[in-house]
Parts: sequence; C-alpha cells; structure tokens
Amino acid sequence: MKPLHEPLNDGFLEYGRVTPVRNGVGKRTGEAFVSEGKLAFKELSAREEDYRMAGLKGASLDIKVKTLCPPKLKRISKTQLTVMIDQIEYDVIEVDRDNQQRYLYFYLQEVGVRDE
Repeated sequence: MKPLHEPLNDGFLEYGRVTPVRNGVGKRTGEAFVSEGKLAFKELSAREEDYRMAGLKGASLDIKVKTLCPPKLKRISKTQLTVMIDQIEYDVIEVDRDNQQRYLYFYLQEVGVRDE
C-alpha cells in the first residue's frame, strides 16, 4: 500500500513575520520574529533554473524545501513570510505548489542567525 504523503523528515521550519520592537516612548529598538506556525520539511536539491529564477528576482537561492500545504497558508501571501530553520532566518523568494495543491516548495535566501 502506498503512503498518503512522502516522508518530510529533514526537520521543522517555523514561518512567521518579523515585527518591530518599540520601547516605552515608541522608539524602534529592534526586530522580533513572531511565529505563525510550524511545518515539517524535506530539503531538495536546487536546479539551475531555480538559481536563475532567484537571480532574476535579485536574490540568491540558499535552500529549497518541500512541505505539506496547510489550509492556513492557502489564503496568505507566502512571499511576505520569514522562515526560521535551526535559528537561521530566511527570506522567502518564491513559493510553488504541486498540481494537487498538497505540497509547497519554498525557495529561501539566508538572512542570518537570529538570537532571541
């Protein structure tokens, strides 16, 4: 019997947004990552056309991952999200879906390590 989903066992990513942190008088003092959810992922190898697509968008592709597509992510702009994997922050360059809309493919550019 064929499994319902292929194994996504390379780790977990957190997706969310980076919001400004302000002090008591309203002055911006930094930024904080606010998590909106967690997804299991499988790391994929990037193709030459993936690197080309990232370059056309003025970005560099550092990692490509595959996740299940939760209903919550169907209604929002995924390129506005920030992704955290092992305390490393990534900007979302692009997100693709498969034909059955069961999986999402995240193309990510590393921003740096976030200590919070």
